[in-house]
Amino acid sequence: MAIHRTEGGRHRSTFHRLAAALSAAAVCLLTGCGDSLPEDELVDHRAYETATAEDLQAGNFRFPQAADEEEDHFVTAAGLRDSVKELLGGQYWPDAALTEEELEKMTGITENMYVDFLAERQAADAAVDTMIIIHAKEAHVGEVERALEAYREDVIGRSGDDPENLCKAEASRMETIEDYVCFVQLGGDISALAYSDADTVTAYCQEENERALYVLEQEIFQ
Repeated sequence: MAIHRTEGGRHRSTFHRLAAALSAAAVCLLTGCGDSLPEDELVDHRAYETATAEDLQAGNFRFPQAADEEEDHFVTAAGLRDSVKELLGGQYWPDAALTEEELEKMTGITENMYVDFLAERQAADAAVDTMIIIHAKEAHVGEVERALEAYREDVIGRSGDDPENLCKAEASRMETIEDYVCFVQLGGDISALAYSDADTVTAYCQEENERALYVLEQEIFQ
């Protein structure tokens, strides 16, 4: 998400040009200078005939946005979650939102590291489907990445006794998109793969995570 900032000088010079034009128009209106011009060069003052001094103030005019100017784009973490849920439908299983305190306890990420966040996991203790989106402050992006990577490794280590959860944990992905650090550990219902080998289950969950990350990229970069 590139943020384009226009230079103040551009607005100031445009303001001065407009103010000068308005001043000249006002002088001609008051002095009748247009009457001395040939008829085919007369300025049409009809637009000014009912204008008041307040109307002619430059501050009442809107400057057209330059072609190379873009409005800052800010997308909330909750809005990003909604887009992923819309894509995955019933396969999006995280159903319990974490508070700031719970996020810190689980990952070590403190509130001074981010602008906004969304963290959801399954309420059931034995389940692992999780999505975490941290809109990190620029100075803390690396710190947030390291915290989520450590959390990922911890989940993998704790999932060794449950083959399905281990596949989901090993298929999890962390990706930084601009200042958004995203952790996706999804897969939803994999019961149809109960008799498949671990590589097949992991590959399926990886595909679900890739789909989620694709949506996040599209939303953040739009």
